[in-house]
Amino acid sequence: MVRTARFAAGHFVDAATALVSEGGPGAATLQAIARRVGAPTGSIYHRFESRSAILAAAWNAGYGALAAVLVPLLRAGRPREAALALLPWVAEDGHRARFVLLHEPVALFEDAPPPEALRREMERLEEDMDQAFRACVARCGDGAVRDEDLARARFLIFDAPIAILRPHLLPGAAVPAFAGQMIAELHAGVPLAGAGRQAA
Repeated sequence: MVRTARFAAGHFVDAATALVSEGGPGAATLQAIARRVGAPTGSIYHRFESRSAILAAAWNAGYGALAAVLVPLLRAGRPREAALALLPWVAEDGHRARFVLLHEPVALFEDAPPPEALRREMERLEEDMDQAFRACVARCGDGAVRDEDLARARFLIFDAPIAILRPHLLPGAAVPAFAGQMIAELHAGVPLAGAGRQAA
């Protein structure tokens, strides 16, 4: 009879995500991750070579989930809808949202860099998001992608909405209804494609 593993890699990734979202990167020690899963610490090493590997896998899962929400809307040239899509994602996937939106990768890997394969996946996800922003700017403007317009798009779709959401990303806190109104008003008042050009 084949013996199945009791603990899958995803269990450790989810535990690391939850621990970082609740207490910052320092909270996700190998011992704490194992304790959260209810597994012996040694079992982690059957699936991950290091703590940084678990954190990188957690980042890729979280950022990948965010990209799955934003990238199709950005490529379709729907910046307002992309910004507003952050709200249900935060509500439905709180641990991942706090993990990704409140922590920079540099803070996760202060002790050791992520393994090469996971680092390449991080870069691929970042590049996909960057290309989606560029596609959005091109569709919403005259086809050109100017640095000013790209910076404005990142501010309107990502940076400003996250700043609005940040005070409400604490564990157990609910995002207030006015957050969506603020994001919508921001998009109504600032043109994505630059002053004097038509915004979507």
